[in-house]
Amino acid sequence: AASMMYGAKQIRGFCHLCLGQEACAVGMEAGMTLDDPVITAYRAHGWTYTRGVSPLGILAELTGRASGCAEGKGGSMHMYNYNFFGGNGIVGAQVPLGAGIALKLKYMKEQKVCVALYGDGASNQGQVFEAFNMAHLWKLPCIFVCENNHYGMGTSAERSSASTDYYSRGDYMPGLRVDGQDVLAGREATRFA
Repeated sequence: AASMMYGAKQIRGFCHLCLGQEACAVGMEAGMTLDDPVITAYRAHGWTYTRGVSPLGILAELTGRASGCAEGKGGSMHMYNYNFFGGNGIVGAQVPLGAGIALKLKYMKEQKVCVALYGDGASNQGQVFEAFNMAHLWKLPCIFVCENNHYGMGTSAERSSASTDYYSRGDYMPGLRVDGQDVLAGREATRFA
């Protein structure tokens, strides 16, 4: 529906669909609770739905209506709900924000884990590596997930990254390669992490 509405100019500005990435959100959501905070990049529509926003709330947000999940002010990239810190329009910025959310969880001694998602297009950002380093040093309860759709802003992963084994980039943090199209694998990987 959103793709057709965007094509008909009923959705203004940017519209970053998560077509083909829905299984990642559904599988991971099955391995966690709604009390576990999530922050993601700008392809947030699937996560917005799994975090409890109705399709009507998502479409209302996309079309700038006050009944949207951010009162029509966030558009495609900035959707929010309980323990869902939405998408982020700055490439990679949600990763250090996720580490900050995890720091709060640790400080408050909450038995939760933050999931911070980013795309392969953000994988070469310095702030991503800095967040990994801090999270490891401070033993933060955070799972960093690269949703690799093989293209960052239209540039293939092979043309932008010397290493496309994103799961191995943490060096000192363990990583898993998981098929994002397999809901059950996503669930089990989240439970394991």
